[in-house]
Amino acid sequence: MTDRLPREYCFLTNPRKVTRQRSAIRNNAITYGAFLVVAVMLWFLNALGKEYVTEVTYPVKYGDIPKGKILEPDAPREITLEIRAHGFSLLRHKLSTSFLPVVLNVNSDLLQKSDVMEKRVNMTDIKERLAAQFHSDIQVLRVKPESILFKFARLKSKKLPVVHDTRYALRPQYILQEEITISPDSVVVEGPAAIIDTLRVARLAPVIFEDLYKNVSRNVPLLEIPGVHPLVEEARVSIKVERYTEGRKSILVIARNLPASLKLRLFPSSVEVTYNVGLSRYDQVLDAHFVLSVDYRQVADAPGSLEVKVEKAPPFIQNLTLSPERLEFLVEQK
Repeated sequence: MTDRLPREYCFLTNPRKVTRQRSAIRNNAITYGAFLVVAVMLWFLNALGKEYVTEVTYPVKYGDIPKGKILEPDAPREITLEIRAHGFSLLRHKLSTSFLPVVLNVNSDLLQKSDVMEKRVNMTDIKERLAAQFHSDIQVLRVKPESILFKFARLKSKKLPVVHDTRYALRPQYILQEEITISPDSVVVEGPAAIIDTLRVARLAPVIFEDLYKNVSRNVPLLEIPGVHPLVEEARVSIKVERYTEGRKSILVIARNLPASLKLRLFPSSVEVTYNVGLSRYDQVLDAHFVLSVDYRQVADAPGSLEVKVEKAPPFIQNLTLSPERLEFLVEQK
């Protein structure tokens, strides 16, 4: 006797019927999605056709500053406009001007007199001039803040030396060929006299060079000074490096503060100096570039030996060492 499968099981496992069901579900989903997209678009178009009142905040750019003056930094950096427009106009305006500042021409729009040092301006009075910067479909209803106090200071300029904050690490066997250079080495800054008079230098942003083994240059921005405008906003920091070698010289030591009636004998009379110097300057180091000395006034405190001091050495050498560092001595009458 053969067992029969239930009729429902045979229906569910029929491949053709399962495929037709899945296709129907997929078609229904596509149809529903299409209707949903159309409905959203119709709603969006209907919304854009309506008139709205909204607030929009814009950065402010101040232009036409009276000659010889500077605007104090407490002037507002942004203003808020209450505007009325249809949705289409608002969308078009936001897409085209979302990052553009509102321009206030201080001298021509606000002051009308160049000799004014302080004035409170009612923003309602210049609402129409602000509206002229927007599309005609947009109506400016209100400006916030409602008034702005403009304060001016006499403009002063000053030339400042540029100071760098450069840190570097040299690859082994390398040395600076010369001092770090900055170009330009000074800048002219403009600002209120009260601030300018306190400035001594213009500083560059910190910069780091790692594993230096060849010459490098980099443009580095000046650190911002609030209320002050530099005519040049960056300087070029340059570092020249080269391989170094070791140099040695025997230098005669001289005595300082020795009474004319006495003679000081040193043992030994010369000291060997050892130093690192770039290959390009090895032959430039001369005996005359070094001055080593001992001080007779130390005789009472150091009866056994005197310390050798380096009074002069070439500025482009490094790691200068002396051997020996102290000298025995004998004082004699002339």
